Amino acid sequence: MEQRQPSLRQLEVLKAVAETGTMARAGQRLFMTGPAVTQQIQQLERTLGVPAFDRIGRRLRLTAAGERALAAANDVHTRLGVLAKEMDALRKQDDGTLHLGILATGTHILPPLLAAFRRRSPGIAVQMTVCPRQELARRVLDGDVDLALMGRGPESSVDAPATELLTREPFASNPHVIIAWPDHPLAAERGISPIELRHESVVQREPGSGTRAMLDAFLGLHRIVPRERISVSGNEMAKHAVMSQLGISLTSVHTLFLELKTGALVRLDVDHTPIVRTWYVVHHPGRWLPPAAAAFRDYLLDEGARKVQEETRSLLSADDRGT
Repeated sequence: MEQRQPSLRQLEVLKAVAETGTMARAGQRLFMTGPAVTQQIQQLERTLGVPAFDRIGRRLRLTAAGERALAAANDVHTRLGVLAKEMDALRKQDDGTLHLGILATGTHILPPLLAAFRRRSPGIAVQMTVCPRQELARRVLDGDVDLALMGRGPESSVDAPATELLTREPFASNPHVIIAWPDHPLAAERGISPIELRHESVVQREPGSGTRAMLDAFLGLHRIVPRERISVSGNEMAKHAVMSQLGISLTSVHTLFLELKTGALVRLDVDHTPIVRTWYVVHHPGRWLPPAAAAFRDYLLDEGARKVQEETRSLLSADDRGT
């Protein structure tokens, strides 16, 4: 049999009676009639199974059970006070925890934006999860992640059902380019026909990666069969493989800010590139978006999007000029 528990109202009345000493004064504090106070105390005692007060004449004295019930009432009162302060901070969007999820490629663009946002709201804590696309979609659906930064839309029957349930708002373009090491024979060429890549070794991402799917589509569209295909895991390994002259690769320009600016890698001017995809800010349409997450979403879709687009445009135009 399930044990009944005192209600918040009963504990509130108990606290008032203990502090004022009489039912009448407790009623005045709580804007209740005397009989209503008495009724609440009687209901509490039935729930506890023992008296909460010893009644000695007109005086009320807490029993041992009443003392424990009062301690619980004080604990609840304190916790509710803390909750009220927490809710006030959340409404002001300057407190709470922001649960973010990103793909590995997004780790190059999201942290600077998050840092700028937190300078405005330093009270917000952040928990960031980096995981593959299908797992990230599942975490958003399960409520473990408030906001996610994701790429392409549903492209397979495996992950389409999950991603179709999510709200996806376009955030920024995500250009993908062919990269090589600085001394590559095609580095200084312009207007390279895609078929010329058939002589190259190609460094490709692991199966299931969106970048791998894009590369496969590009090679298939232009009927390119590379000399060799070398599979690696993750963007960093792909870049280092290219810098080590193992082959050329296709990758997001957002992973190349440092390498292109320093000249560690170069972009090959291959026709039909960049291949432009879109970054999306993703969240669950049926879940309440906490104020901190809602504020960061608004920042990403407005100021954050402008910053990413400006830096991307600057990088691509500088690369086009050969600088």
